[in-house]
Amino acid sequence: MSVFKVYVDGQIFYHPNLSKLAITQAVVSEDAENIDSFTLSAPFNHPYIDSIKPMASVIQCKKDDEVVFEGRALDDGSDFYNTHTWTCESALAYLKDTLQPPFSYKGTLRGLFEQFISVHNNSVEKQKQFKIGNVTVTDDNDYVSYSSSDYTVTLDAIKNKLIGTHGGYLQVRYEKDGKYIDYLEDFKLKSLQTVEFGKNIIDVKITKDHTERATALIPLGAKKSVVDEEGNETELDERVDITSVNDGRNYIYDELSVKEIGWIWVTEVWDDVTLPGNLLRKAKSRLSDMTQGVTSIELVIVDESDAGADIGDIRARMYVECISKPHGINGTYLVVSKTRDYLNPAGNTITIGASGITLTSQTVKQDKNISALEDDLLGKTYQIESIHGEIDSINANKMYRTELVVNGVNIFKNKGQKSTMLCKVYSWDKDITDTLSAECFIWHRKSSDEEADAEWDKNHIGMKQITITTEDVYDNASFYCEVKI
Repeated sequence: MSVFKVYVDGQIFYHPNLSKLAITQAVVSEDAENIDSFTLSAPFNHPYIDSIKPMASVIQCKKDDEVVFEGRALDDGSDFYNTHTWTCESALAYLKDTLQPPFSYKGTLRGLFEQFISVHNNSVEKQKQFKIGNVTVTDDNDYVSYSSSDYTVTLDAIKNKLIGTHGGYLQVRYEKDGKYIDYLEDFKLKSLQTVEFGKNIIDVKITKDHTERATALIPLGAKKSVVDEEGNETELDERVDITSVNDGRNYIYDELSVKEIGWIWVTEVWDDVTLPGNLLRKAKSRLSDMTQGVTSIELVIVDESDAGADIGDIRARMYVECISKPHGINGTYLVVSKTRDYLNPAGNTITIGASGITLTSQTVKQDKNISALEDDLLGKTYQIESIHGEIDSINANKMYRTELVVNGVNIFKNKGQKSTMLCKVYSWDKDITDTLSAECFIWHRKSSDEEADAEWDKNHIGMKQITITTEDVYDNASFYCEVKI
């Protein structure tokens, strides 16, 4: 079984087999989109309690020989029993310690990332330096043009100039020859474990944040520039917009969403987009996401590796197969965050990114009917005949649900890839797909090109299973099946 240990400035602080080095809390919170954190607590009689110096000491956690956290303590607090607790932030936070001076850059995306890290490394001690790792985020033209007239915190510069415009994630890797920082378009690792209802899922919490929704978007591109008679280029404050390719309007909106929740305006800047047509295409794709809101699914799980199984653990920044039919979850999802209690594994949680998960109104209505009947049975005594009458009424109003099964990849990276999608239909927990006519199945595609979507829809009626290729996905597209029973 794996052994979890904590080190402070290279010296052992906690080992499960050394009673004198006992601690009372060790919780690592991993976040694919932000800085990881670690909460450490130790009793007042710990022999090395004074060795942790906030903002100075290096706190490192290892599972066997693998580094699962490295960073620094931010504070030091104590409670009634004089138990000391430190909140720590991971090494990625070192990028908050340095400033990027005013700059003007033209070149590759990777080159700008290397410039940011080089400036950072030249401003800090060796412990806070990073080696450039994998850079898989790319630009369509392999050329960007950015400038700044202010001093900017390095982490903010990376988020604003790179992640904010081209997406991607930052990841710190701990290798024998040092700390590497990656800038990744997506994560490649997939857990060998499967998270499944009735097996290792203890609790499920689905939250949809409607406060993040928007219905109208004003997209802005790169700053315009003029060239004088001598060939000198001057950058203007005015930015590229979409009025020339959008009937004179500088905004786009979603008509159905406006009818549903009204006008909610936002603006977004793409500093690297110089053509109005490209800006309009990106804006349509972005608004399609904004109208949906943000859905997060939090699962309380039992990590099989904590129980001694010889299998890799589940971490943030990897994909995991999740199956929970009662909640409409079936697929491979990115683990956006994970909270891991190394002293009490039963409380581990993961949050998966699954913006497409919805609970149908029919399911919600059925749940209310069942709950109402349960209340009646608990609160009153009925003749058996009347009970049968209510049960028959519920059974007559069957609960149907669909399940999309994807065979192949969920995200196309290269030309020539393809996947098959099968729509299964259940009545309660019984698979009734084979009993339905193929005419009941109507497939839909949603992308930034509504006319092309309508044509695609016409060609995908009356099929229980379809094949999706890279030709079906121009930039960003989602697919779903409508079943008429």
